[in-house]
Amino acid sequence: MRITGIGSLPHADATEAAAFVHATTDVPYLPQLPKRHPSEGMLRQWGEGLCGAGGVDDGIGLRWGAPPTPLSEAFGGMAALLPTLDGDLVKTQFTGPVTLTLGLLAAGCPAEGIWECVVDGLRERLDAHISEIRRIRPDIDIIAVMDEPALVIYAPGRPAGPIPIEAAAEAMGRVMAAAPVPVGIHVCADTEWGMVAELEPAWLSWDLAALGDGFLSSVDVIAQKVSQGTGIMWGMVPTDPNPVDLDQVRSRYGTAVTRLVLEGAPADMLMTSSMATPACGLAGTTVGGAEVIMERVRHVVEALDD
Repeated sequence: MRITGIGSLPHADATEAAAFVHATTDVPYLPQLPKRHPSEGMLRQWGEGLCGAGGVDDGIGLRWGAPPTPLSEAFGGMAALLPTLDGDLVKTQFTGPVTLTLGLLAAGCPAEGIWECVVDGLRERLDAHISEIRRIRPDIDIIAVMDEPALVIYAPGRPAGPIPIEAAAEAMGRVMAAAPVPVGIHVCADTEWGMVAELEPAWLSWDLAALGDGFLSSVDVIAQKVSQGTGIMWGMVPTDPNPVDLDQVRSRYGTAVTRLVLEGAPADMLMTSSMATPACGLAGTTVGGAEVIMERVRHVVEALDD
């Protein structure tokens, strides 16, 4: 099983972050470095300049009516890593429309017309992002994953959120359909995984420890999509440096795989077409903590491969 990352890292130096990605993954990813510059925060990186929101250096990083700042600092991690690649595959990630819409509303943006503004703006920015990667590395294949932590509002048992699930699915589907590369979906919490799987993402990326009723009630749908080619990015290790029970991780993974296989997912696809990741991004830890977490991901993969 190959190893990649979710996106964010705690490094303040882009060159050091690129070296870290190469040292800890089999499939390198373009790191987001909010501690290097606040423009690399997931909301500001993809939302600044949309719907009248400008970037600020506090809170969520966006404020309606604030003047937009130049986007030259927003992809420093990407700029450092792309020239150093020597393989034929790279992963990137972008903030999805549900998370971005909720962030822009929290920043004070008016609700009227915000869906069209976000979806259209995100489609343009994703197209420009992929084009820039291909300009620098025209020979490389690209994995793109849509980061949607806000989908936790659809987890079973939670009260109804501010966005109907049908509207969320429609917005995500429109962004995915317009993307120049196949798109996966990452949620580092439980959610209505059936809705996510029905969008037919190239990858389902999740926190293994957080899989709950939303996963259990959707195993049949997920298994069907895996049979049709959807890959899994298993968030094997929590994003904190506390000790990890390797046997517990293996048990969780084995239980999830067994449930999917019983519903018809090919066991070989779950193994050979899967990747391992941390549960979420690592910007909230330290550089040393990130090293520990990625080392644990490697140990889990080695144990599963034995």
